[in-house]
Amino acid sequence: MKIQGLSRTLAGFFIFGLAKPNLSLLSKCDTLDDTMQPGKIGLYIHELLYNMGGTEAYTVRMAAALAEIYPDSRILFVSECYSPSDYAGDAAFCALLKERYGVEFSAERVGLKTVRAKTPETARGRLDAFLQRKRIQDASRGFDLFFYCSRGYMTFHARRNIAIIHFPMKPQNQAEGSSLPARIVHGRRDSLFVSAYDAYLPNSTFTQGYLEQYWPQISAGKIHLLYPPIAPVHDLGLPKEKLILVCSRIDASKKLELLIDSYRSSPLLHDNYKLAIAGNNASDTVDYWEKICGYSKGGDVLLYPNASWEKIVELYNRAEIFWHCKGFGEDDPYMMEHFGMTTVEAMGAGCVPVVINKGGQAEIVTEGAGFKWDTSRELVECTEELARSPELLVRMSQAARERAAFFYTGAFRERLRGILEKVFSE
Repeated sequence: MKIQGLSRTLAGFFIFGLAKPNLSLLSKCDTLDDTMQPGKIGLYIHELLYNMGGTEAYTVRMAAALAEIYPDSRILFVSECYSPSDYAGDAAFCALLKERYGVEFSAERVGLKTVRAKTPETARGRLDAFLQRKRIQDASRGFDLFFYCSRGYMTFHARRNIAIIHFPMKPQNQAEGSSLPARIVHGRRDSLFVSAYDAYLPNSTFTQGYLEQYWPQISAGKIHLLYPPIAPVHDLGLPKEKLILVCSRIDASKKLELLIDSYRSSPLLHDNYKLAIAGNNASDTVDYWEKICGYSKGGDVLLYPNASWEKIVELYNRAEIFWHCKGFGEDDPYMMEHFGMTTVEAMGAGCVPVVINKGGQAEIVTEGAGFKWDTSRELVECTEELARSPELLVRMSQAARERAAFFYTGAFRERLRGILEKVFSE
């Protein structure tokens, strides 16, 4: 039995793509002339048709920046499609992106390359997972420039490949309890991840620190800090209201119960403000959303599940204060907010941020542009201070707007342009 098990493990080197890769596919000699634009650009993002959140918004806005940097390039998102009826063509896809993220594309230049896939409920075993991963990775062949915009260990086969690091996974060969053959297999995968990419772009100094800690074998010259692109929120000319806004993907890591409890614990806030919670309610978070619906009964908490971009913009314009607490009570950095796109969006609309002093939030909110807190009591006290002082609220609101501009899409585009010039010159 042991011999058979070892044989199966060794066979896995070939079945699961762990044999030595065809280096001709990754040859640095097979690159574009530095003076040319990449004719075809790809961006892989997991389940783009089915999810809506910060990672997806980042990818869509990056595509918009690439469209300006390379005005003659064809840009394709690459993502899973579970049913042919889920994709109605590039024009409908571009309309979907505009509805969800407020970004407008021409279907003549931007589209979706679908990858046939099984849903998590219908996928069975390692073979299905391998075949699906292989289809995704193979979809990158023929691209001149390709971005890996999701989390994980996949490697792609375009002429130039760039990994967006929302937060780094630890090397697989460090997994506890792994057998020696498993560590060999995982070590090979780790080596491929290190060698496959021309650049790694962490989304904050917080994320960059962990990337360098977890993956010291990645050359420092390949790591380039790139804050996410934040679209300026359109000013609707609406007056600010006594409204505290929470805007994020709806899942348990966002600690929404803590925010509801904090709001209700303060008579000053509860009697004078409404608390609004808006965000994407994905299929895998339905149970948590139902819990929050029950938790928020009473009419004092306003819920906006799967709100359109137009509705989110309205809420940003109306709200005075923005709350965020992902990472509360957590020591694992993976469970913290690694940047905080909605925080910057809210700041750009003049919401004063009162956010947890962890992860990327700590570097977004600078002195005078909002408050950072460590305990739920501090969250309430800081918010009450704003509620009692209209002058402080106005002053911090203006400072928040100014700070947000540092992260806007125009600044992002120029930073990305500089990185790409380095990548194509090497």
